[in-house]
Amino acid sequence: MKTLLVTEQLRRKIPGGIGTYTRSILESLAKVQVDPSVDTGVDTGVDTGVDAGVDAGVDAGVDAGVEVELFASRNGEGGPDPLMGFGFPVRTSRLPHPLAQRAWDRGLDPPKLEPGELLHSFSMGGPRLKSKANRSIFTIYDTAWIEVPETFPKRGRAWHAGAFEHIRKSGSHVVTISERSLTSLVNEGIDPEQLTLIPPGSDHLSVADKGATEALLAELGVESAFILSVSTLEPRKNLKRLVEGFRRFRALNAEPIDLVVVGPKGWNDSEIDPTPDVHLAGLVPSSVLAGLLTKATSLVYVPIYEGFGLPVLEANVSCVPVVASDIPASEGCALIVDPLDPDSIAHGIERSIFDTRLRSELVTCGLLRASEMTWERSAVEHLNLWKKLADR
Repeated sequence: MKTLLVTEQLRRKIPGGIGTYTRSILESLAKVQVDPSVDTGVDTGVDTGVDAGVDAGVDAGVDAGVEVELFASRNGEGGPDPLMGFGFPVRTSRLPHPLAQRAWDRGLDPPKLEPGELLHSFSMGGPRLKSKANRSIFTIYDTAWIEVPETFPKRGRAWHAGAFEHIRKSGSHVVTISERSLTSLVNEGIDPEQLTLIPPGSDHLSVADKGATEALLAELGVESAFILSVSTLEPRKNLKRLVEGFRRFRALNAEPIDLVVVGPKGWNDSEIDPTPDVHLAGLVPSSVLAGLLTKATSLVYVPIYEGFGLPVLEANVSCVPVVASDIPASEGCALIVDPLDPDSIAHGIERSIFDTRLRSELVTCGLLRASEMTWERSAVEHLNLWKKLADR
């Protein structure tokens, strides 16, 4: 059997959290593919050893009787296609991004599937198949456009609503990443039998680049301790209240400490401006983010709504105490604050810095939790799902 993975998010200039998820799954699938010691939990009934004449490399397909191929828009950047770096065959549309996405939204230019082949899109933006025998899978991370519509531009709300309605009516299978998102999707009309929960992993950050990290902090003018926040600059991430909470904390404490915000610009990103103690670092490489986490006093992540919240896991695996909204990633291993109350945020920041016992508890809990959440595990659960759906 074969699964065609739609990896269009990696064609975007800023792939974001979905890009991190997609890249991490692909890298882990490649490891599972070449490592026969990994137990996928799938009995393929096929001897994949040397005697079977099957190469354990890229051409062999993943060790579960599943072959993987990638699909995306045409590489419009020139030069080598970055999708080739994962070691899987790549099939492309005739159209470049974003023209391909516009065509897919209208049911045009879908890939031609081979008999028994599945099509799994790592977002709601994949091609829409017209075949009555539905072989589509979509990953939906949350229902934020429904839960907090005011944090989306009008055009964004309309696109999400249209894509979701297609998925719901088509009977496509849906993968989601948290119990909370699963419940929301059922409430919005997705058949529970068409839903599979596969949590993300935590082990995707690169090795910390200390030199580049120090250079960035010097460029920003960060000379003292700092707390870190990681998010796209957009209303749903609640950065305006985060900065207000930080200001109230600073007003009551003489300790010199700065706030460093890492993340790309989103829509309506003008709510906060850099100041001598609030620094906007922009988008940074994974190795620099890892370096910042090794130096941060705590991570403060207070979005209004989130389907999961990967920055929390990134802090957990980096042994950094977390102050966060009540989101799926923060359950049990973060100090929960009210994201709508700057005083609550300020108090959370204060405790995360000065409460030594709490800091130790949060770090220990977070590290244990992160150790159980690996991308290899997520990849294997994807393999099991594809095998199960193909057998149907």
